[in-house]
Amino acid sequence: MRPGITQKVTVRGQGRTETEPLNCIDPDSFYIDWEVNSTWSLQFTAHQDGSLAYSMLDSQASIFFDGQEYIIKQAEPDANSGQDSLDVVATHVYFEIGRIRKYKTYVDPADSGKETDVRVNGGTQIENDNDNGGDDSGDDDDDPNAQKSTSQSKDGNTTITTTVTKTDETKEDSEQENQVDYKIDDVLKYWIDGNNLGFSYQVIGDFPTARIEQLSDGSGTDMLSKITEHWPNAVIYPDNRNIRVYTQDEFNKDHNNRLDYEYNTTEFKWTFDSTSLTNEIMCIGGKYSIDTEVDTETDDDDGGGQSANVTKSAQGFIDDARSYLGVPYVYGGAGGTRGGNPRSGMDCSSYVSQVYQDFGIRIPAQTEAMEPYFHEVGSPQTGDVGFYGPHGGSYHVCMFLDPNTIIFEPQPGEVCKEEPASWFYPSWVARNDQMAAIVGSGSSAGDSGGSTSSTFSKTVEYYYFAPFMYRDENSIKKYGEYPAEPFEDGRFNDKNAMIEVAKTKIQPQPALSVEVTTYTNFKPIAGDMIHIVVKSQQISTNEAVVGFNWYPFSGNNPTSVTLNSNTQNILDYQNARNKSLMNAIDSLKNQDNYSQPNNPEGILTITREEAKKIEQYVEQQSGQQQANEKQG
Repeated sequence: MRPGITQKVTVRGQGRTETEPLNCIDPDSFYIDWEVNSTWSLQFTAHQDGSLAYSMLDSQASIFFDGQEYIIKQAEPDANSGQDSLDVVATHVYFEIGRIRKYKTYVDPADSGKETDVRVNGGTQIENDNDNGGDDSGDDDDDPNAQKSTSQSKDGNTTITTTVTKTDETKEDSEQENQVDYKIDDVLKYWIDGNNLGFSYQVIGDFPTARIEQLSDGSGTDMLSKITEHWPNAVIYPDNRNIRVYTQDEFNKDHNNRLDYEYNTTEFKWTFDSTSLTNEIMCIGGKYSIDTEVDTETDDDDGGGQSANVTKSAQGFIDDARSYLGVPYVYGGAGGTRGGNPRSGMDCSSYVSQVYQDFGIRIPAQTEAMEPYFHEVGSPQTGDVGFYGPHGGSYHVCMFLDPNTIIFEPQPGEVCKEEPASWFYPSWVARNDQMAAIVGSGSSAGDSGGSTSSTFSKTVEYYYFAPFMYRDENSIKKYGEYPAEPFEDGRFNDKNAMIEVAKTKIQPQPALSVEVTTYTNFKPIAGDMIHIVVKSQQISTNEAVVGFNWYPFSGNNPTSVTLNSNTQNILDYQNARNKSLMNAIDSLKNQDNYSQPNNPEGILTITREEAKKIEQYVEQQSGQQQANEKQG
């Protein structure tokens, strides 16, 4: 239960146990300022009356009113016209929760009792090098989020070992950011359990779990911020040092109160604000990566290759490439990874594949397929290749003997030949790092012990689902497109889950706030679903109290309240006014003084005076329409 007014203010000095009644307050200055999840303070001016209570008004003293405790944060003395006074600002005692502080674990628990040479927590790394018969898929130093598979195949005298590793980057992000699933009770318990300031907690209503950064260091104020950030429908409304967290459904209750314009209120101020209107948002979710590593080992006797005879140097590359001059062009011919006798005929790509294979580098014998084995460079050197056509769509390839000379298999009816690079310069130049190392090494192929090996690796990233635009179509239809900042969160691998969160990131309706000033100093109730009536505008609806200024002792300063406007309130209000507008126009169409005998098509024309009548009629009818809908 929420306490009633005791109509008594008492004070307890810092470090004292007794309380004293405070009878020196200016009644017009005393008020409570409250705003949901934001503000709760008490302010007043006290005049020097020589009392013990007045002398207790100092920083960190406690003020008690209406069953709640407030802590003085500001007490400003003022001497004016021979009268000493204090202007006091006190905040609700629950803000003292900021004094609770949690610290992360800095020291390795095994060294918790030591004072010197203390190990850093998490600073010890252990690597196990276990021999598992050649299968290293379970090595301890592997990424724990990776799934690895290995396969092996034979292609003639070549052994191909392929290792594919899939890494789930949603889990990787979670590990890096220490993301953990928490209930709201877990957050409260982490900070509040065992505190020595007298704080306790309650959770009223059902909240879902939320994935947030692992609880570590921070203050009790950080705790409150985490709650309101990760549970947007939470309302924090304490009872003194008992931190109570409500769902909105549990907090907003009807207490049978009514605010009626010109009956018990002086002003209703409705404010529409579309400054923060957003109705579409780009969503980018989680990713995973695929690492492919291909190890090839080729025996020297490959039925036509030159690997046993080549010299691994720039000149060795030139000599080997020229050794195929005069070999006829055969589309889909032999050579390279296609196998067979390259002297029987090759095409452009199998020729490049063959020369590279001669040096122990295995690349596909097809232009687009070999692209990933190279990276683009600005200027060529010996051993580089030239692709013709765009990335991912190349249709021809040559090799560079030097920056100014190319060698290639040209087209059907011709033979392998050498030309100046300017004769048919490629679209882009690319380099294989293994070949680049070979042409600069100067070593002999025979040094490899009768076989050659090479390794190729490639990493490709994938989104679990394509980035997409979430749109509130009703809002866009009415207001046009208002994009929000992109919502990028690598923790999502499910599109539907991301859509639900994306809905909370936009504001598809203009904000509607209502401020009400009353005749009296009645006591507002936080979360009260007050019934409001404005007969002149025919408005009748229910809205919750989300803020107030309450002057309990003043005869001059009435209570003012701020009411919420959720999406449904706004839509109901707008819908009623739109329907009333259509009713007003229909009514004007049917009036005799709007009949137009010279207008057989029935086109309605409206004068300025008639437009004013429409406006007046809308104002009269809109609220009534809405009231009827509520009652129906």
